[in-house]
Amino acid sequence: MPRAFIVRPFGTKEGIDFDAVDEALIQPALKAAGVPGSTTANIAEAGNIREDMFRLLVTADLVVADLSIHNANVFYELGIRHGLRPRGTLLIRADVDSYPFDLQTDRFLLYDRQVPNASVQKLVNAIKATLAASGTDSPVYKMLPSLRAPSPTVLRVVPQDFREAVDYAQQNDLRGDLRLLAHEAGSFEWASEGLRTVGRAQFALGAWSGALETFEALRTQLSDDVETNQRLGTIYQKLGDLVRSSQAIQRVIDSTDATPNDRAEAFALQGRNAKAQWLDRLKDLTDPELRAAALRSADLKEAIDKYGEGFEQDLNHFYSGLNALSLLKLRNELASALPDVWNEPFETEDDAQRELKAANARFQRVAGAVEMSISARATYLKRQQPQNAEQLMWAEISTADHAFLTALTPKTVAAKYRAALANAPGFARESARAQAQIFQRLGVRLEFVNEALAAIDESAKTVYSSDEPSKSAVQKAAAHDRVLLFTGHMVDAPDRKTPRFPPTRAAEAEASRMIRESIEAERKLEPGVLVGIAGGGCGGDILFHEICQEFGIETRLFLALPQGQFSATSVQHGGEDWVERHNRLCARLKPRVLGNSLELPVWLRGKSDYSIWQRNNLWMLFNALALNGKSLTLIALWDNGPADGPGGTEDLVAQVSDRGYKVDRLPAELLKQFTTESDQSAAAGS
Repeated sequence: MPRAFIVRPFGTKEGIDFDAVDEALIQPALKAAGVPGSTTANIAEAGNIREDMFRLLVTADLVVADLSIHNANVFYELGIRHGLRPRGTLLIRADVDSYPFDLQTDRFLLYDRQVPNASVQKLVNAIKATLAASGTDSPVYKMLPSLRAPSPTVLRVVPQDFREAVDYAQQNDLRGDLRLLAHEAGSFEWASEGLRTVGRAQFALGAWSGALETFEALRTQLSDDVETNQRLGTIYQKLGDLVRSSQAIQRVIDSTDATPNDRAEAFALQGRNAKAQWLDRLKDLTDPELRAAALRSADLKEAIDKYGEGFEQDLNHFYSGLNALSLLKLRNELASALPDVWNEPFETEDDAQRELKAANARFQRVAGAVEMSISARATYLKRQQPQNAEQLMWAEISTADHAFLTALTPKTVAAKYRAALANAPGFARESARAQAQIFQRLGVRLEFVNEALAAIDESAKTVYSSDEPSKSAVQKAAAHDRVLLFTGHMVDAPDRKTPRFPPTRAAEAEASRMIRESIEAERKLEPGVLVGIAGGGCGGDILFHEICQEFGIETRLFLALPQGQFSATSVQHGGEDWVERHNRLCARLKPRVLGNSLELPVWLRGKSDYSIWQRNNLWMLFNALALNGKSLTLIALWDNGPADGPGGTEDLVAQVSDRGYKVDRLPAELLKQFTTESDQSAAAGS
């Protein structure tokens, strides 16, 4: 979400009530455009006003400056903005005769000082146009078009406790929590760097769907950001959308901010996309068509060229060079084995042989350069204190991969893989195995393939407990076809004036019937694996968990507060039986706990109209989405009425509906009729 900073006079000056203009014109226009905004008045009571003002003038996506009168503070702030940001500044002024000579050539939005609200729509349009514009509105940058603006991201400081929350979620593979943190970060002035922090964590976990949402949200704020587009290039490739992947990569290549390493990575991503397309087109083929199709493919040549171009951009980027070398080896070996196929595009056999000779010479040149690049990187990493163990591991695996392509004896290759993979995790071994298997399928360097695969398999047997998958990894691997998210009313407290879920066996029986029928209907829609997510309050939540257990459906228990505190707020008023059932539920399903108290985290307390209960609903929803089920259904035991407070059933229904997911509302208003135990017969007959 873009954010605005308003530069204006305060109070009434020279016949203009600027506070009234802000209230009647600027704030309504910003709200209608979906852009939150603040002024120096909002920061006057906290911190260093000058420091905060500088930060906001640089980091704001939009600055609205009212230049109706000659106000020194306004001109000073506008000068800072024009000097540090080339675009995103919108000038407005009242209908007065005099305005600054130096700014007379600039475009203004003119408003009627007597009826400022008459210009709201004009200002909305101007705000949207200014945010969408790619040109320069700063006179400084117009006069100095080669001047490079400082990055506003350096002043968007992410709170330390937010970083710690992201790190905790990453270390524990809590993908839904990361989605929640990305959603919450969007409402702060440091939103872009908060999103970047979360996106990096999601990327490291391979949480591609969540990472896609996060980096696309970041791209709406920083459309030309190199890292964002690099990450999107990989994410879209992982999700199988090579068109959008290529578009994101091209944005990096076209960026004036891209470093040689950035460009090397971008071309390597293009090479990977071409390689993926090449392999995809070969997947259903068998010999003899397979080897001929592999050699003929234009995708193979494109992948070699793109990887090669990446290595040329930065010779330290040995990954791109190594991949170019691997594909060159395959192509050259296939060309030698299938001369008739290789000769097809050439006029004469001599032309074909000259091209093959040149390709073999290219292989030798690239092989030497890549070997030096890997060696230099490994030497550098070994000298670093403390050493980066993961990067050093990849450098050593790359040394073995290089030997696989260039060594003269298979035993040499096997020895290098055994050394490189001695303590490597499973995913590193699979990376090495994947390369060898491409050669195996195409029948190239089979002696080397066999020795390499044997060494890789041997290294797997030497890694025991340290390589066992964690519980979270096992949960992540489980496939869920349908996710059932539940929300519902708690049993009425004794002091509740209007019945909603009476504390009677009849009401409980009716609620159980509705929940059971809803779950049964969902099971019929999806014969695959179902999983449920719900809180632990007395009433609907506990009933949902219990009924799912009867059906053999796994459920996950989410509590807004630690068990004791949660029981005191959301269980005990229902009576001893509900407390006992809640305790049994917590013993059976270890609960996830959102917070230690009703207070929000320090970094989040500035978010207006937000409570731990609203946060709890989003937390459950994002964790449900992170399971990546084929579908998601919210089962809501709800009387269709307003909640007693923020974060109730009504809130979660709205959150799910707004995102376009299915809501199965169970008519909780029917429970009102069972206010006494004598109503049991009515429940049984319903």
